[in-house]
Amino acid sequence: MLSVRTQSKSILHALATMLLFANMAAAQIATKAIPSLAQGQANIELPVLATMDLYRAGGYDDGSNGIAPAIYSFRVRAGRVLTFSSVSGSWTCQDGYPEYSADGETSADCFTSGGPTNINPVGPFSGYQLTDFMGALAGIFLEDSLPTAAPASLRFYVSDSSQGGIQTGFPLLSPAIGQVFFMGDGLTTTGIGRIQSFHVPPTATHLYLGYIDNCKAPSNTVPGCYSDNVGSLTTVFQLTD
Repeated sequence: MLSVRTQSKSILHALATMLLFANMAAAQIATKAIPSLAQGQANIELPVLATMDLYRAGGYDDGSNGIAPAIYSFRVRAGRVLTFSSVSGSWTCQDGYPEYSADGETSADCFTSGGPTNINPVGPFSGYQLTDFMGALAGIFLEDSLPTAAPASLRFYVSDSSQGGIQTGFPLLSPAIGQVFFMGDGLTTTGIGRIQSFHVPPTATHLYLGYIDNCKAPSNTVPGCYSDNVGSLTTVFQLTD
């Protein structure tokens, strides 16, 4: 028969062994969890007002009566992709006009009274050309300093491809630094469809989101007439490696 001291030693040894295996299992679980966290990032929520002039990104003063756009800053890292899991809310180009979603409008009052939005290059930023719609959520990537020259302007269309450009239902877009681009609700079709992917420029450190407006479009090609805009959007997005 074992002595009480021997039994106590055996029990303590067993408990120590169990604790060691428990710690090893916990370490294995933690180790397995690290890659999944490194591959993705938690949802980022950013509100965007209809009075936010995207051409005021990076502190640039374009002379409009809009306010600075929404901003999300991050560290430089190559290979990042931006996707939206949700874009809710509505806005409009003028108080009293029907509001529309992040994809903009093609036939309501804002479009019929002013036509598609067309902005020429502004300072260090590209222009923004739309063929058959207006009022969509737009974005721009910047580095810590403003570009020294404006990149090429992009044209977007919903269904009228007569002037060329990129259809808004694209699956993937790779904008350059300082290049204004359509974002909409982040889906290939308004409210439905596949999630669109936006390649983040490898040297980018800031994402700006805002509204594109001008007075008496399409003849006026500079940003303006933001003070009578109404509404806002709530964007939820992710940056994945």
